[in-house]
Amino acid sequence: MCGIIGYIGYRDVVPVLIQGLEQLEYRGYDSAGIACLDSRKGNLFLAKEKGKLAALKEKIGDFNIDSHIGVGHTRWATHGEPSRENAHPHTDFSGQIALVHNGIVENYATLKKTLQKKKVRFTSQTDTEVGVQVIGRFYKKKTSLFQAVKQAIPQLRGFFAFVLFSKDDPETIIAYKRSNPLVIGLGQGENFVASDVTALLSYTRRVIYLEDEDIAVLTRNKVTVYSLKRHSWVSRPVTTVNWNVAQAQKQGFPHFMLKEMYEQPEVLRNILSKRIDRQGEVYFDTITKAFRKRLKKIERVFMISCGTAYHAGLVGGTAIQQYARVPYQAQVSSEFRYTNPMVGPEDLVVLVTQSGETADTLAALREAKSKGALVLAIVNVVGSTIAREADSVIYTHAGPEIGVASTKAYVAQLATLLLLAFYMGRLRRKLSRDAHRTLIREFKKIPDQAAKILKEHKRFESCAKKHYTRRNFLFLGRGYNFPTALEGALKLKEISYAHAHGYAAGEMKHGPIALIDHEQPVICIAPDSLTYEKMISNIQEICARDGIVIAIGTEGRKDLEKMADDFFCIPKTSEVFSPILTVIPLQFFSYQMAVLNGRDVDQPRNLAKSVTVE
Repeated sequence: MCGIIGYIGYRDVVPVLIQGLEQLEYRGYDSAGIACLDSRKGNLFLAKEKGKLAALKEKIGDFNIDSHIGVGHTRWATHGEPSRENAHPHTDFSGQIALVHNGIVENYATLKKTLQKKKVRFTSQTDTEVGVQVIGRFYKKKTSLFQAVKQAIPQLRGFFAFVLFSKDDPETIIAYKRSNPLVIGLGQGENFVASDVTALLSYTRRVIYLEDEDIAVLTRNKVTVYSLKRHSWVSRPVTTVNWNVAQAQKQGFPHFMLKEMYEQPEVLRNILSKRIDRQGEVYFDTITKAFRKRLKKIERVFMISCGTAYHAGLVGGTAIQQYARVPYQAQVSSEFRYTNPMVGPEDLVVLVTQSGETADTLAALREAKSKGALVLAIVNVVGSTIAREADSVIYTHAGPEIGVASTKAYVAQLATLLLLAFYMGRLRRKLSRDAHRTLIREFKKIPDQAAKILKEHKRFESCAKKHYTRRNFLFLGRGYNFPTALEGALKLKEISYAHAHGYAAGEMKHGPIALIDHEQPVICIAPDSLTYEKMISNIQEICARDGIVIAIGTEGRKDLEKMADDFFCIPKTSEVFSPILTVIPLQFFSYQMAVLNGRDVDQPRNLAKSVTVE
């Protein structure tokens, strides 16, 4: 997945595609490609390269192409490593159809086996190629490209968007949307389609946003839309976009961080849809039988990571200990390798990293493997070094995260690690089927509950306005939300530059209580939990010393609300899921503190998105 552009009209298509892809570069990508119909030769021209657009432009520069229809794509790998072969566009077995794709075809492995039995050859590791081959099978039957797409879509499970054309029909582009965004750009004697309105603004501001299960048919002079939901042709409203390119890249949000915070419910939905099978069991397609066999027998778990990922690892380790009954210990990557760690073949080392390139975590991986430990990576970037070198990998599929301060990648790590805990609990027969079903039912409510919290943004802003001039903050939590306290403090430090420290609330009397007076804000994370009453006792001690209490708790907790100067509630949920919800108000609070202090939210000073040096 990442960026899609398609064009049909009177212009030379190659510059249009390249410019569109350049406008989508901000989303992040590992490879790029275009396909167009050379009208002089009647051939399908295909150019793909790993790496940046400069490499693709250099390759295309050697060709003299006369074309007015084509598609382009920047890829962020989800199936298959970053490579020229796996880059989009992909073609069908006959070489007639060129297709670009965002999203996931969940049943691609089953479809691929079926097609291979019918002697269809594959040249990539991608689910995208499976999609175009399925469409190609229907197109082979002399039906129109529209009809071929219409007939193929019911065979494809998952959430995705396709844009494609055929060299046999040089006057038509087909676009299909299911959960992944597609927008049509309307011109005079030309039309466009893209995954993001940013790619269109140099040419038009009149757009149509496709809805789920829409198939759009684009010609030079017309756009028609067929709804698979309604089984009929439909009319979609035309919108005039007033954003500039910079605003459009952020989809109207002032910062990438804020945009990515609002993407969290959808990230959670995608993870749950990919990782839970039809029987309600957790499923990881990357875990082999051999890995699973060793996983059954492990005696200890080591959670190794850095920064925000370390906090996710603390939550994940606690859940593994609770549901799989395996003891765990967590350590930051930069310390692990220098302690001569006592790990061996009976141990599982779980490495959590967004980029998959973090230098200290990579060094920890190599240290663990040298001692024979079983190594599992929890990674966002497909094909990254850590993903390749680990014994197995589970991808979080959060999509590109542009803001340096992690938000959606963190909740994706939390969700993935919780699913891993349940998976291990079932594998080791420590978690009953009924208990597992109850957990999964509750987990499926979390995306909507996260969306509900996001609607409270004005209250978070109001709280930040009271405190943005303060320079010191304490964060307290217990159990599953001690890591949330650490994460909340880190977020505030990262982007507002205020000093903040996270503590286990039980440690308050061992030092931090000396700081508490009428000037000291204390953020107390106190959802319903095993230790709720103890957390209330901590808060009473803060109130007795005139400390400023900003509390996050479960809705309906009037006792907590009365004690707090500011109270943010989360929907009722089990303690194990609460870190996904309690972190959202902390992200918002940190964001507003940074904005009010005039900080560079997306690129805070001295920080990098991926730390590739030790």
